[in-house]
Amino acid sequence: MTDKTTFRVSVRDLVAAACQPDSLGKGFSGRNRAMAGIREHSRLQGLWPEGWQKEVPVSVEIVQEGFCLEVFGRMDGLFASDDRVVVEEIKTCRKDPAVLAEDPDPRHLGQVKCYGYMTARERDLDAVDLRLTYSRTADAETATCVKTFDIESLETFFNGLVSVYIGMLGTRAAWERIRNQSINTLDFPYSGFRHGQRNLAESAYKVIKHGKILFARAPTGTGKTMATLFPAIKAMGQGHTDKLFYLTAKGPGRTVAQKALKDIAGAGGRIKSVTITAKQKTCFTPDIPCDMETCIFARAYYTKLARAMAHAGAEDHFDQPRIEALARKFEICPFELSLDLSLSCDVIICDLNYAFDPRVYLKRFFDRNIRNLTFLMDEAHNLPDRLRSMYSAGLEKSYFIETQEILRDTAPGLARALVLVHKEMVRLKVRHLDGASGGTATGHSSGFRALTELPDPFMESLDEFAFRADIWLDAHRKSPVRETVLDCFYTVNGFLNLAKYFDDHYRLFLESTDEAAFRIRLFCLDPSPVFAKLIKRCDAAILFSATFFPFSYYTRVLFGIDPERPAAGVEHRKEEDGEKTEEKEQDRSLIPYTIALPSPFPGENFKLLVHNRIKTTFRHRSRFYGDVAQVITNTIRRRPGNYLIFFSSYAYMASVTDLIDPDELGTGIQVQGRGMTEAERQEFLDNFTEESRLTGFAVMGGIFGEGIDLIGDRLIGVMVVGVGLPQVNHEQNEIRAYYEAKEEDGFFIAYQMPGFNRVLQAAGRLIRSDNDKGLALLMDERFLRPDYLSLFPEEWQGFETVSAQGDIDRALGGFWSSDPKNKNQ
Repeated sequence: MTDKTTFRVSVRDLVAAACQPDSLGKGFSGRNRAMAGIREHSRLQGLWPEGWQKEVPVSVEIVQEGFCLEVFGRMDGLFASDDRVVVEEIKTCRKDPAVLAEDPDPRHLGQVKCYGYMTARERDLDAVDLRLTYSRTADAETATCVKTFDIESLETFFNGLVSVYIGMLGTRAAWERIRNQSINTLDFPYSGFRHGQRNLAESAYKVIKHGKILFARAPTGTGKTMATLFPAIKAMGQGHTDKLFYLTAKGPGRTVAQKALKDIAGAGGRIKSVTITAKQKTCFTPDIPCDMETCIFARAYYTKLARAMAHAGAEDHFDQPRIEALARKFEICPFELSLDLSLSCDVIICDLNYAFDPRVYLKRFFDRNIRNLTFLMDEAHNLPDRLRSMYSAGLEKSYFIETQEILRDTAPGLARALVLVHKEMVRLKVRHLDGASGGTATGHSSGFRALTELPDPFMESLDEFAFRADIWLDAHRKSPVRETVLDCFYTVNGFLNLAKYFDDHYRLFLESTDEAAFRIRLFCLDPSPVFAKLIKRCDAAILFSATFFPFSYYTRVLFGIDPERPAAGVEHRKEEDGEKTEEKEQDRSLIPYTIALPSPFPGENFKLLVHNRIKTTFRHRSRFYGDVAQVITNTIRRRPGNYLIFFSSYAYMASVTDLIDPDELGTGIQVQGRGMTEAERQEFLDNFTEESRLTGFAVMGGIFGEGIDLIGDRLIGVMVVGVGLPQVNHEQNEIRAYYEAKEEDGFFIAYQMPGFNRVLQAAGRLIRSDNDKGLALLMDERFLRPDYLSLFPEEWQGFETVSAQGDIDRALGGFWSSDPKNKNQ
């Protein structure tokens, strides 16, 4: 007899699938509710008389042709005597519990009815008493809805839910048969693999099949998107993964993934995909506060959703324009529609935030412990900084003063709570910045302190405001200051949520730039303890980028693991100050497989020069402004065309560009501005054409430092001035000190490697296709130090050292003369 596939679903998820409310819920949830709910559950259970059982597991198996469905759950309470059985479900609330008990939420009632049916079936009962108790956590007031149901009515209700859910499973199974059949006959969508592309594809397939992690360095032109998506889809067809998350750090990565999926569709692959775009970018009413109870696109959402999903059933690809068109057609929220579509899609394209950010991650996947997921992470070199940002938060003293003034008359209770927050911030400023220092700081300079402990009075003041605001928001849905309260609630709540992660991998920064300005920041120095857990949300992961190396660096900063250390669980002894101590090493199961691919482009098309007579350190750079300007001018005059010149800062860039004469340069000039809009950014890029002669000045690590493609004569040269070190600041210094305290190379982790990655990305704007030809000129004597040379990728090994303009002219003479497109010939 063939074994049947078993699907498991919790009572909560079963009811949620079939008992959706008419409209979307309100747009906020309180931080304290989960913990307060647990405490209130325990309190009420403690009041039950003898004979009541708590947290009783229950399950039932429904056998169908071809598969089994196991429904499971845990009842809050069960009382059984000779003459009656009572099942109780507890729900905490902020509203009047008597009102809720009079007209219970269908999902709450549905849960307790499922528990009642499962209990009655297990005990062969004719009827069962059901109690649904609502308790308001603010004052412990309770109200209970009590109903008696016979087994027939409960069975009818339960079977109705199961029928809906099995229908969903059947629809999904039918689609998977169509999908897998297309995958099994799917050939690679292009005429052949690029150089190195097959190696990456084979590695990716094996990693997914065996549930491992792969780090891949795939230079521009490798076709890394297709080299990861295609084998992942083939693995899906073999049952090695159920859903793919294509995670991007920059917007352009989404576009490339969408194109790859369309190419796969063109080759016969039937894959359903959705692109999730940030809510603020898709909202149809951006100028109106987001209110789920009044927004026309939120009201009756689930009623209209059913029609929208039925309409979308015949389609496979849902990008932002298609989602917005569907949403407008059925008058529903486009962001929520994208989330609901994701449940039935095979590939989800989205920002890293939706997998890892504690504020916006997709709870519908990662809170339900859904397994057999695969993460494909593009531009993975951005991960360390992105993770630090996701798990850091700040509060400004001025913000609380302004909010307090707004709320003083309309919400005086909240205003008083903010006064307390403000007072605690002032106390911290006086104690640690204006007065004597405490004993829990690691860094101290004028206007800055880094604390290793969270100050209890300050955190308690934030807790008090969050608690009061939570209650106020439930009671004041039409208040003119509601949006102000909601914004402050989110700000404080986000800070409090991140404070739960605070340990020795964090610091609390106190920063003051003048008498009035004061900021408190939770700063994540080392994201590896968090990411080592987050990566387990998937069963297999492929992290790739053109500059994703050295692998040992990323293994350390992402997972906190040094590949040279002993294996997991091995206890070894070491001697410290004459005493023997035992140390248990970290789990090394996260150590990734690695693959580094060579550049697929002809080496003779790329010329790398390193200038060894230019100093760009802060102390010396002003002496060399003129030299840098002259090198730029002379090099471009020798071969006019389109160039990008990258600097480490706006100030440095301005000092050099002021010395460059456009007439002498022989090309047009455009300079990256601070805070450029998307339209300004696009105009900057569009000005580079095949026919133009233009020199663009930009900042390393900025909007033009990565993620742009200027193919052919749209870019023939890149010059990088400096080694790209991040600006010396308190953040980077604290990161450095943290790793040095662990006897690691703090300067390398905090400054050198992030800087060199900017250099790699800047130089990587050059040579984007087989026919491109171009020059990269690095200006800084430090590039020739052994520690920097060891970071040069394989395709840089043939570089030439230059000391003067004559050296540059000689090096470029033969290089440009061999270019058939040389306009000077």
